[in-house]
Amino acid sequence: MNDAWTKLATQWVDQLIEALPTGYSRHESSEFVLLSNSDATTANRILRWSEDSRQVILETLSDVARDAGYGKHVVFAFHDTDTYYDYIADIYPDAGEFALSGGMFIDHGYGHFAICMAYSGEHDRTIAHELNHVFLRHLPLPLWLNEGVTQVIEDIVVDGSHFIVDHDTVRRHREYWNSESIHWFWSGDSFFSPDDGQELSYHLSQILFRNLMSDYPKRVSDFLNTANFVDAGNSALHDACGVSLGDRVAQFLGDGDWAPHADYTEIDA
Repeated sequence: MNDAWTKLATQWVDQLIEALPTGYSRHESSEFVLLSNSDATTANRILRWSEDSRQVILETLSDVARDAGYGKHVVFAFHDTDTYYDYIADIYPDAGEFALSGGMFIDHGYGHFAICMAYSGEHDRTIAHELNHVFLRHLPLPLWLNEGVTQVIEDIVVDGSHFIVDHDTVRRHREYWNSESIHWFWSGDSFFSPDDGQELSYHLSQILFRNLMSDYPKRVSDFLNTANFVDAGNSALHDACGVSLGDRVAQFLGDGDWAPHADYTEIDA
C-alpha cells in the first residue's frame, strides 16, 4: 500500500511542477519526496536533513510519534514568498490574512508540508518543526500542545534553542493575556493572529510544555496520548498529572481566570 501512495505522490508532484514557475523538479530519498527549484546539492542536503530529523523525532517521541499510513513524506520547498503564500492560500482560501511563517504542515488529503526558502538560515529548524507535526497528526491534540511539544523536540533535533524567558517577555505576556484572550490560546485561534498574539502563543505553549516536562517527566507521554482539543487537554492533564491547565498558567501569569472551556473545535496546525 505504501508503494501505491508513493506513486500517487510522485504523480502529484510532477503535475504541480507543470503549474509552477520554471526550474522546479522532483528529488527523492528513502522516506521523502521533495519538490524544489534548488540545485542538486541543496536538494540533497534538504533530503539528508529530513531523513536525520525523522530518525531523531521517532526515537525521542517513541511512545507518541507515529510514522505510518501513507507513502513517502512530501516536502514542498518553494523558492519565494509569493509562490509559498499562493500555495497556502489555495489550500486555505477562507483564511484571510496570514501571519508570517517559514513553513506549514498541511493536514489535508496526503499530509505534507511546505517551506519557504526565501527565509534564509532557518530551513533545518523549519523542517524539524513541521516533521513533528507530521508524526503527531494521528492525535487529536489541542494546537497549543501540538506547538509546545513540537518546539521542544525541534530544539532537540537541531541541538540548539532560541527559547528565553526574561523580564520583558514576562511583562508582555501579562499585558496581553486575560480571561478573554486566553481562550483564543486554548482554541488555537491566537496562533494565526498577525499581531503579537502569534509570537506570544508559541512562547506560552513552550513555557507550559517545558514546565510539564520538568515537573512530570514520566507522565508527559500519557498526557500527549490522551489529550483532546475539545477541552484543550484539560481532563487528560488532570488524569495524567493531577493538575489543571488553569493552575499551570497561573504559575506563570499569576492568579486569574485561566481555565479552558470544554467546547473548542479542531483547528489545523
